[in-house]
Amino acid sequence: MKGLAELKNKVVNAPHVNIFKVATWTTMGALAIFFLIYIFIGDEIFNFSPILILIAFGTPFVSLMMSKASVKRAYNIRMIGNGEARTGKEQLVVDTITLLSEKLNLQKLPEIGVYPSNDINAFATGATKNSAMVAVSQGLLNNMNETEIIGVLAHEMSHVVNGDMLTSTILEGFVSAFSIVIIIIINILLSGNRKNNRAGNVIASTGTFYLLRNFLNFFGRIIASWYSRRREFGADRLAAQITEPAYMKSALVRLQEISEGRINLQDNDREFAAFKITNNFSMGSFANLFATHPSLEKRIAAIERMEK
Repeated sequence: MKGLAELKNKVVNAPHVNIFKVATWTTMGALAIFFLIYIFIGDEIFNFSPILILIAFGTPFVSLMMSKASVKRAYNIRMIGNGEARTGKEQLVVDTITLLSEKLNLQKLPEIGVYPSNDINAFATGATKNSAMVAVSQGLLNNMNETEIIGVLAHEMSHVVNGDMLTSTILEGFVSAFSIVIIIIINILLSGNRKNNRAGNVIASTGTFYLLRNFLNFFGRIIASWYSRRREFGADRLAAQITEPAYMKSALVRLQEISEGRINLQDNDREFAAFKITNNFSMGSFANLFATHPSLEKRIAAIERMEK
């Protein structure tokens, strides 16, 4: 593998994310939630429900809009995209993101940063693909070679071009809004019981309320985790397409070797070997429902199928 020099000559068919389609489904979903409440509680919906739903649905979007500024402060990220790279590997990150942005037809180059952590990590954030930021840890730069770094960066850029930050936020908003719908309906039923002064029914209904609320939170986590795993497979696949399958595979194999202790991390990195590009923890089948990333074994196997 020749690294960045080889990537420059590769022809890439950039994926097209249909924002109109996303907006249409978002609107239809919001109307469906509104209609569901109206069926159960009628005109009372105009008293308080829209505000609650707006808060539930809108809060994830506010967090998304603030995400870039928040992580810059939280991780003490040093920006390197404007001629501020200090090392050869930092310049490799800048050159790779710049090249991938051109090949993926992004209108604006993502902000590029490095942060001081021994964690083997990279992530993308930002409200849209044209207001994104990609950051890598110093630990990743210390412990990966050129092709492995390119594979990781291609994975993160795949999240950017696929609009994964936005679609994840929409999903989170819908899950929150749907939970509010159920809570409102149960609250109306509880109010009716109180008016009838049926203490036993009120206690039973209150118990049902908390049971359903916890179930909705539980179910919402399962949905969000399932989508996150699906998203990771998609980012791996696109990264392999825009570079080479061997690039993505080499990065995943490297992460697997580090997580299994088969190679030595530089300095004191072993203590901090928690990978945000992957969560390679050993879990049972039930716990896997809440995993945000597929296992490294499954991800490597998926890339190997692309190589055949």
